[in-house]
Amino acid sequence: MSVLVAPAQAQLPPPLPSLPSTVSPELQSCVTRFGHTGCAARLYARLLCSTVGKRGSTELMEQQLAEQYEQAGIEFRGITAEQVETAAVRYYAPMLCPAKSPEIRQLFNPA
Repeated sequence: MSVLVAPAQAQLPPPLPSLPSTVSPELQSCVTRFGHTGCAARLYARLLCSTVGKRGSTELMEQQLAEQYEQAGIEFRGITAEQVETAAVRYYAPMLCPAKSPEIRQLFNPA
């Protein structure tokens, strides 16, 4: 025999988890300020700026970027990797690290 619960007695689902308190204000407002594609490209460019010319683990960098994407709340529906890469290399890297921008462009457009 099944028991039906009246709507007034139904339990509400638990609240959605909030962003961890360690998330920077920049990540919290990134999507609002730059949109999903722009935020993803900006975070990618920032990672490129901080790592170009240095030795490091690609896996670690990918993990850091994935964590930042998650913390910023980026939704990738309808966004291609090429769109993010192009915006990062052509627009955000020159803005965030002008001195390293030519080297970053060279990585993605070898002659």
